[in-house]
Amino acid sequence: MLRPSPRTGLLLLGALLAALPGCDDVEVFVPLPDQSGPAGVLDGTVTYAGPRPCTKDGHVVGAAIVLGFDTRLLPPPEGLGTSAASIDVIPGDELFGGLGAALDRSEDGALHCPEPDEPPVTVSVPWRLSPLAAGTYQVRGFYDHDGNFDPTFSIANLPTRGDVVGGAIENATEVLGGAAPRYRAITIAAPIPETGTRVSGIAVTLGLSLPLERPLFHVAEVLAPASGVTQSPGEVVMASDFQLETFSPANPAGTEASLLRLRLAAGVPGSEVARAAKPPLSLPVGGEPAPTLTYARQDVNGDGAIDGDDHVPDSALIPALFPISVFAKQDDKEPLTSQAAPAVLLQGLTIYDDLVTTATLGPEPLNEPRDSALIGVRPAALCMYPTEPERGGVLVLSHKTDKEGNDIIAERDVAQVEAALSRQFGRTIEVAFGCLPEGSYALSLIYGTGQAWTVPNEAGVCAPSEAETADVCGARPRLASQSAVLRIGPPDDSAYCAEHPTPAACAR
Repeated sequence: MLRPSPRTGLLLLGALLAALPGCDDVEVFVPLPDQSGPAGVLDGTVTYAGPRPCTKDGHVVGAAIVLGFDTRLLPPPEGLGTSAASIDVIPGDELFGGLGAALDRSEDGALHCPEPDEPPVTVSVPWRLSPLAAGTYQVRGFYDHDGNFDPTFSIANLPTRGDVVGGAIENATEVLGGAAPRYRAITIAAPIPETGTRVSGIAVTLGLSLPLERPLFHVAEVLAPASGVTQSPGEVVMASDFQLETFSPANPAGTEASLLRLRLAAGVPGSEVARAAKPPLSLPVGGEPAPTLTYARQDVNGDGAIDGDDHVPDSALIPALFPISVFAKQDDKEPLTSQAAPAVLLQGLTIYDDLVTTATLGPEPLNEPRDSALIGVRPAALCMYPTEPERGGVLVLSHKTDKEGNDIIAERDVAQVEAALSRQFGRTIEVAFGCLPEGSYALSLIYGTGQAWTVPNEAGVCAPSEAETADVCGARPRLASQSAVLRIGPPDDSAYCAEHPTPAACAR
């Protein structure tokens, strides 16, 4: 994995210090220097129920990661958050300290892991998150079994195959049986008193072992329509006034051909595998099992059943599938940072073989690993300020109709679409028609577990301080496949954009 930076060390040290029990006589919570005013603390016990950990050189490999998320900035697929409000890291030696001689503490440099048939263990330790502003939070977490977690790098900041996940969940038993988790909403009330505030006794359970790796991918093929799209190495450009040739349920093949589509292959290209698999990148490629992207059905309405109600917003005929694909507008000055004010998103359409095959998928469970996934790019952008719901948001479609005059959203359906989006995002969302916000967009694939992969990322983009060549960033490998971007470029018809400008709500 990537070596921790000094910033990582400070972050982890701060998290470890926050986890230490303090005096209970006087509850005074002093905020960090960059947070003004008194702060809040959440704490409780984290219980791990799962396989025994691996050990190496006398120490337990990995750590328990406890994360606090502002409910306005939940991680995908539920929200638009990109980082936690606070993090606590409990080293494996501390979590599993009570197992004593039951763990192999040999200091021979070898990795010692339990046999598959060894019984699971249950252990518990305290955790603490601070400082936190007034608000409502969810607590989520996982045990990093292979020790490859690093919160400062997007390629190493999420759980991977074999990690054990969970959180402060209200329906933990049902989750182990396959149900979607319901995370407890924990409120730090405003105003916070001068002595701070504390919410204690929060039970966090880690008990679900992840069967999949993150959806690591690269763009293997660009399937471009006849007009409105250009491409060059590492970049696909769609005009801000892009218009579909055909958008009609009666012509699914024509509709699909009208979309810009990206075929995303699992892993990295063969020419990059050797460099990607070695430190410092240590990506899960080049071994067994081979990288895959797994298709699954989405329970869109969260009712626990997969049926005809679980479809994409565009059409009741097309089921909603994982992996979800989202294109997020990037900050103009920081290419690996999503623009936050406002957030601008284009949601992709996950296609199973083709639109006809996708439409004929039945309600049967789908859990199919494949070597690639096909993603269509909708010419529509959602713009909103995630932490300011009172400002509402806008869904901007580049045109009201396709080139044949078919409505993209029928006039009679606009109010229904606005109502559905408003419920989903907890704010008033309006539909508008105009040119899409120009700029560079990163593509993320997201599983229902929250595991995700984003391109571009640090494996493909050099830091400003690193000398860049085709294959190297400073002293480390550079993977060109991990630098690809989608760019919404200038319009083909500037007069159209003058008449139908990008909505002000999408402007920075």
